Amino acid sequence: MVTAIVTIVMFLVMVSLHEFGHFSVAKLLGFKVLEYAIGFGPTIFKRQKGETQYSIRAIPLGGYCKFEGDGEDSDDPRAFCNQKAWKRILVIIAGGVSNVILGFVLMLFVVGMASPMRTNVVDSIVPNSYMEQVGVMQGDEIIRINGKHIASYDDITLAKSTFQLNKDIDITVKRGRERLNFTLRPSEQVVTVKYLDDRIETVSTVNGVEEEPEVIMYSDEIPRDEEMVGKTTTSTGYIMGFAAGIEDVNAKNIWGHAFNKTIFVVKLVYQSLWGLVTGEVGIDQMSGPVGIVSEVHEVVNSGVYRWLNILNLVALLTINLGIFNLLPIPALDGGRLVFMIVELIRRKPVPPEKEGAVHAIGFMLLFALILFISFNDIMRLIR
Repeated sequence: MVTAIVTIVMFLVMVSLHEFGHFSVAKLLGFKVLEYAIGFGPTIFKRQKGETQYSIRAIPLGGYCKFEGDGEDSDDPRAFCNQKAWKRILVIIAGGVSNVILGFVLMLFVVGMASPMRTNVVDSIVPNSYMEQVGVMQGDEIIRINGKHIASYDDITLAKSTFQLNKDIDITVKRGRERLNFTLRPSEQVVTVKYLDDRIETVSTVNGVEEEPEVIMYSDEIPRDEEMVGKTTTSTGYIMGFAAGIEDVNAKNIWGHAFNKTIFVVKLVYQSLWGLVTGEVGIDQMSGPVGIVSEVHEVVNSGVYRWLNILNLVALLTINLGIFNLLPIPALDGGRLVFMIVELIRRKPVPPEKEGAVHAIGFMLLFALILFISFNDIMRLIR
């Protein structure tokens, strides 16, 4: 029940704000708005104010904004179809931008609750790593990796996802007033954990050189697990070779941290979409409505950090919604933008019947994609 309520509220807020973005810019530019609705289906409450009807409808999973002359001809000079192309473009863009702004506002709360935050400043170098060998030092600020700008630790994690074994990494750091360039490779780290009778010993080996073991004694916080005693686990990974510095969040720097996290999500969306186009990411790795509900269930039951995780998930989803909706795909706002840009170039609109046919085909393909993704989500849950 809690999962259902949180999911409904989440979708209602995201979609209603998206439509409010269209609504507010349209009103500002003098469009004739017939209705602004929260929800779909039968009307529960409505109120007419001037030329616009404001309503709450029975199905709380979204909303819509209805313009005079949107998708049909109208003689009214304030109708959507009779407005200049640049004005219509601003109205269409406003929906996605509103979602990104909501994501930024939510990130302010997420950053505040998650303090302290990791930064892109090197706090310490892992001994025997290639980063130590090339001369990166404590206090260096990493500002570029493989030519891409780095503004936060999140940008570093995003860059790491593109690393390849035995392939050089180009890093630029800021040291005082200097900018220094280094070339290195990811370091191999093997971590061996031994569960002994009275303690846990962890040994890390970096590039074949073994470090001093770390010993953890059993306690109330780390109880002895009888099933693990006598066992040894080994894991191998590849690291850049440094520990990031941390920074307490305050009223002065919270804006920068929230902005960087918002931009990071935008970059993540585009990188994921590019991965789909290039085949690096399979379509079966995408999640749809079923997957989102499953994720909501996980964060609702995530214990002490529940509200932080919920806010973070909503921020991620609303930014994803805003960016995805502006992609040049028929039936989405981005598809409509393409036709408006063509109109600006041609100095005359594309015939409505042709544009309508393209959007209809796009809607059917999009619906089929959602069904396919939902099927994969269900199969993942079953497995």
